[in-house]
Amino acid sequence: MLPLFDSQPIPQLTDIVLNALADGSVVVTANARAARALRLIHAERQRENGLSMWATAAIFDWDTWLNHLWQVQVFTHPDAPLLLTAFQEHTLWARVQQNAAELVVSVNALASLAQNAYQSLSDYEMQREKNATWFEPDAEQFRQWAKSFDQLCSEHNWTSRSNLEALLSHINSLNLPKHVLLVGFDRFIPAQLNLLEHHRKSGVVIEEAVLPSADAMPTLLAAVDARDELLTCAEWCRHKLGQNSDIRIGVIAPDVGSIRSEADRIFRSVLMPQSLDLANAPVPMPFEFSLGVPLSTVPVVRAALLLLRWVGTQLPEEDVSWILLSGFFNTDASETLDLAQLDFKRRNFGTLSPEISLKGFADHHASKPFARRMKRLLKAADESHADRREQTFSYWSDLTEKLLNLAQWPGYRSPDSIQFQAQQRLTRLLDDISLLDSTGGKVAFSAFLQTLEMHAAETTFSAESHYAPIQILGALESSGQTFDAIWFLGADDTQWPQTGRPHPLLPLALQRKAKMPHCDAAADTELAVTVTRRIAGSAAECIFSYGRQNKEGELRPSPILTSAFPYGLHSVSSTEFRQQLRAPEPAKVKPQIESAVVHSQIAPWPADRIAGGADLLRDQAACPFRAFATRRLAAQPLNRTEWGLDAAERGSLLHSILENIWSPETSEEFRIGSLDDLRRAIASGRLDKILRYHIGNEFSDLAHEHSEDPWMQAYLESEQHRLLVRLRDWMQYEAKRQPFTVDKVEEKLKDVSVGPLKLNLRADRIDRLPNGSHLLVDYKTGKVSASAWKSERPDEPQLPLYAVYGNVEHVNGLLFAQIRAGDTGFVGRAANAQQTLMADLPANSSLVNQPLDNAMQHAWRQALLQLAEEFLAGEASVDPKHGKESCTYCPLPGLCRVAETDQAIEPDDAEAEDA
Repeated sequence: MLPLFDSQPIPQLTDIVLNALADGSVVVTANARAARALRLIHAERQRENGLSMWATAAIFDWDTWLNHLWQVQVFTHPDAPLLLTAFQEHTLWARVQQNAAELVVSVNALASLAQNAYQSLSDYEMQREKNATWFEPDAEQFRQWAKSFDQLCSEHNWTSRSNLEALLSHINSLNLPKHVLLVGFDRFIPAQLNLLEHHRKSGVVIEEAVLPSADAMPTLLAAVDARDELLTCAEWCRHKLGQNSDIRIGVIAPDVGSIRSEADRIFRSVLMPQSLDLANAPVPMPFEFSLGVPLSTVPVVRAALLLLRWVGTQLPEEDVSWILLSGFFNTDASETLDLAQLDFKRRNFGTLSPEISLKGFADHHASKPFARRMKRLLKAADESHADRREQTFSYWSDLTEKLLNLAQWPGYRSPDSIQFQAQQRLTRLLDDISLLDSTGGKVAFSAFLQTLEMHAAETTFSAESHYAPIQILGALESSGQTFDAIWFLGADDTQWPQTGRPHPLLPLALQRKAKMPHCDAAADTELAVTVTRRIAGSAAECIFSYGRQNKEGELRPSPILTSAFPYGLHSVSSTEFRQQLRAPEPAKVKPQIESAVVHSQIAPWPADRIAGGADLLRDQAACPFRAFATRRLAAQPLNRTEWGLDAAERGSLLHSILENIWSPETSEEFRIGSLDDLRRAIASGRLDKILRYHIGNEFSDLAHEHSEDPWMQAYLESEQHRLLVRLRDWMQYEAKRQPFTVDKVEEKLKDVSVGPLKLNLRADRIDRLPNGSHLLVDYKTGKVSASAWKSERPDEPQLPLYAVYGNVEHVNGLLFAQIRAGDTGFVGRAANAQQTLMADLPANSSLVNQPLDNAMQHAWRQALLQLAEEFLAGEASVDPKHGKESCTYCPLPGLCRVAETDQAIEPDDAEAEDA
């Protein structure tokens, strides 16, 4: 880049900056990060010189410098316009859209877009272009909004921050320094150039610090993929720190946000693996990210925002759990455990709605200290008429602080540095929102909360730097800083230069005329070349790297590197580079999980203890660890409420209804006990009456519990009608059977033992046939198949278990009663299905051509005995039978480490062949 003002190449940036400061100059950097870094260097130099106190260095980033100049102007000219804050300006942009509200999907989102477009017009000195009609519809709509915005500002003597450079360029009475040193500007926009030219004409000497071209040839490293690239970079950083603990390393990426999570995990594992152990106390990392995070995502702030939202609306179940377990509303450590237990129990209440109101929660758990605090909070909100009165933003800001104090936010724990800074930033955010009184008028509390949440999400929170030796930062924000060594990640043709789109609210021709970003590929390329050369000159050692492939295909080095370094780069592969560092090769095979326990250390299962029901052997077959965890470790899943009834609840209702229909304890008018009873009910037209009676009884408690919820009432009525249709179809299907009598319903099977393993079994229904034999019937609302009884690890061992170990005499068949829309029927095995079940079964039916026989029962007996013995022996290997499918439906995904193996990724061979 050619210098725009008097410039001088410098061998050491910090020396020239410190010398300029000593001569009384003002240093202005392109970004706040560079200003902070230079202020730190200045402070270190003063301490080295033996000083214990010194004047604050005149080092500003560009925006801060402009604000400083404007404050001086306002102090000497009280009639100067009011400089709007970003929040105030956003409110005005939302207001000017009101006449076109029906055209806008999101007023707030479009207000931000319009605010950005207005900023671009000011930056590129194109405000006068608004005087002519724009023929692109969206652009013309924005032009009309901009006219309204300008009119509002003129009427109230306000001005946008976007106009600050232009305003300062027309003021001749500014108290300017004699010398200004510009540091880290990769390019200057027209508004900056005009202001600097105005200063130069006023007698200010303006110089630009320009780094020289790199003397050493940079290195181009080709990695296998992005993960290998990050891992190699982390190993290099560890190697550098081992050589010199005082080294300053810059790790630069085109888009830090896209790699942040993976980079954090890899750098932790390589540079400080002990930090991965949650039992260890947190310690500062040897690396830090320059990129901040949305303030709303910082835990202490998220907790405050969620609680405030809970005051006025229902929250999803998972958000309520987050509040209870966060600890930000607890008075001591014991309350955290108490609320965790409460949350676990709360999820088993059986509610049909996954959303919970604060009042409902507080009333239901009134004995808990947390609930009592919530009641006081709700009382304060009610006394302030938060649900029905409009007030100023400052009024609601004060109420917000009062409500959070009543809730004991941020809890009993002493805040660490990051939490404390986040709390302070939220306080400043509330102060900034209070300033909306001058532009926003009065609003409801709900609207205030929407504004608070929106600005918290848009406010970037960056904790104060602890000046870690490794700085991970973006390409543009690295300007104005020097390092001992630099590694540039992602230097491939898809990431560098960064791509973007022209602004959607500005005419494309206007953007090209002004050479705005992302409307001219040549301009973007020129900037990327400048930045690349600047980065290479910022350190004695510089490495550019890229991954040779990603999920879309093969990648190539960015052509920017060829333009920036016409004399070439030194090329090396990640494998060769790690060999030079003597770093270990990354693991290519995923680690296998060892058996969770050693068999010899397992305590024997007590001989007289009942281990459970058929689901024990089903879990043992699906994955031995699941059975071990639920029975021996007593692990329980964390239930999750869904809208309405979930599949298990619907199945339970159907079971109860059918039990009562066939039960001998039901009054004769509403009881069916045999095939003859069923056919008479159908012939007399009483079947629907019987079904409605039993369905109504089962739903009566639910209907009463949710009597004040219109949505739930409508849902329950719909569910009752659905069950009526399903059960009517099923009864009409059963009426086609051979003669039978229902002998038992929900029958507890006695003295069930599979070898030494005692089980507690209950059969849905046992039918007695005329010849004295029995059919075992199990109701299912999902898709089932008798193939689930095959193999040494049967998927559904329940009915085979009843047949061979249930002590039911003369079992002639075992059947799934599949009750589902469009697929109703019996599935299973029977000794002679056409004679004992249905005469019209086709010959190709599996019930006919695969009859129940002794060999089949022998195979079941052996498989079930093997599973029982494995459980008793403590077999607990993580071995999902159907791979990913088994893990998908496991209720304990957080307890085992199956994700570390290949077992949960692909189905087994047999399953793949079936598919």
